[in-house]
Amino acid sequence: MSTQPDNAATVRAFIEAFNAADLPAMAACLADGLVAEVTKKDGSTRQVAGGDAYMKLIEQLDIATVQPILTIPQIADVNENQVLVMIEVRAERKGRKLHNFAAYLMTIRERKIERIWMVEALPAESDAFWSA
Repeated sequence: MSTQPDNAATVRAFIEAFNAADLPAMAACLADGLVAEVTKKDGSTRQVAGGDAYMKLIEQLDIATVQPILTIPQIADVNENQVLVMIEVRAERKGRKLHNFAAYLMTIRERKIERIWMVEALPAESDAFWSA
C-alpha cells in the first residue's frame, strides 16, 4: 500500500524527469493502465488511455529542445491514494514565452500514477504556444 510521502515522491520524480527530458524515467512513473484527462484549448478535457499514449503526447512537446521548466508551488494529500499538485510552467520557444499554471489531481498506487485529472489556468495560451 502506498503512503502519502510515497505519493508526493512519485509526483516529484515525474516532474523532475520532465524537467530533465528523461522520457524513460517519466514513463516509469506511470501505470500501464493510466487514464488521464488532458486539458484542451477550450478548457474541456480529452481522455487519454494508457501510459504509452500519454507519453506520445509528451514526446510531441519536444521537451528536450524546448526545455520547459516545471515547478511545484504546492502539493497536498487528498487521501491515501491521491494528491493535488499545482504546477507552474515556464517555457520559451520560437520567440514565444509561456507562463502558466495547471493543477493535477493524481491517483497513485504502488508508486505509479494511474489517474490524472488536469486543469489549466490558460489553456488557449498553452495550445497556441505548443502548436506554433
